[in-house]
Formats: sequence, structure tokens, C-alpha cells
Amino acid sequence: MFNFAVFRKFVTLNNGRRVLLRPLLEEDQKLLFDLFHEASEEDTRFLKDEVKEPIVVERWIANLNYDRVMPLVAFCDGRIVGDCAVYLGTKSARHVGEIRIFLAQDFRGVGLGSKMILEMCDVCKKRGLWFLRAEVILDHAKVVKAFRRLGFDLRCTLDDYFMRKDGVTHDIALMIKRLKKPEEYTF
Repeated sequence: MFNFAVFRKFVTLNNGRRVLLRPLLEEDQKLLFDLFHEASEEDTRFLKDEVKEPIVVERWIANLNYDRVMPLVAFCDGRIVGDCAVYLGTKSARHVGEIRIFLAQDFRGVGLGSKMILEMCDVCKKRGLWFLRAEVILDHAKVVKAFRRLGFDLRCTLDDYFMRKDGVTHDIALMIKRLKKPEEYTF
């Protein structure tokens, strides 16, 4: 089985900056909190967790378990500039992971998101996953387009599926990437 804990990789972004990708560690708590704390309310309002609350990040760190969630972070200039996590399914969905990503504002549009997602796709294939699922706010056309470019297919839309804390609902694009071809399945 692939050992996510030892994964390390440097990637070069479209702007020439080099970034280290590696799993989230306990000592990253403050840096991860800083990533979310520095983000605008607009940037965090579509996340599933209240990431601006220190207890949320503290709980993630206290419960680090790469067999349940694989959080990959991107480091540049002493700070975390990206967080991409795959939540691993269980039981009948043990072959499926849900991918989520968040980037610092100044690291968007330079290829970091694509590189992180592609690395996570590779990691997930090595872990034996068959599918990756992404739930994208349908109004975020650029994000939907980016996931399509990375091989995710729009499988359906779910009306009013996401509700912000202010009660406003948004439609979701359910996007799926097949990591294994049917002929590769073994039982």
C-alpha cells in the first residue's frame, strides 16, 4: 500500500515559484490556521467547515489519520499556501474519495490548484481508489471548467444542495474522475 506519510514533492508553478507539497503534520496547526484566517469571508463562505474558528483546525490536527483523510499542503516562503484533502470513503464507498481544495488568494491562477489535484489523483490511484468526487458550486464556472480540464466529468447538478450559514442555497455540480479503467478492476 502507498505510504502517504512520506510523500514529498517540489513543483514549479506557472510563475516560476517552487512549492513543496507534503502531508499536513501536527506542527502545521498555526500555519494552516493562518491560511484560512487571512482569507476573506467571501473566500471561506463556500467551505463545509467554519475554518476561521481555531477549534476547527485544532480538531483536524488532533485527529490526523491518513487512513480517513489525506490532507496535502503546499508550502512556499515559510507559509502554507494551499490545502487539498481527500476524504476516504468507507464500507461500500471505500473505493471513492471526496476531494476538496483551498488556495491562498495570491496563489490562484498560477497552476497550484491543478498541480495539487493531479498529485492527489496519483496518490489516490496508488492507494487503490477507483473514483474521486468533487462537489463544486455550480455558479463557480471557472472552477467547474478547471475540474473538467483535469479529467473530472460533470455527472449531475443538485439544486439547492449547499446552504451557507446565512441560509442562502446554491446548486452543486457533482463531478467525478475515474481513476481506474473498468478492465483494471479486480475482485
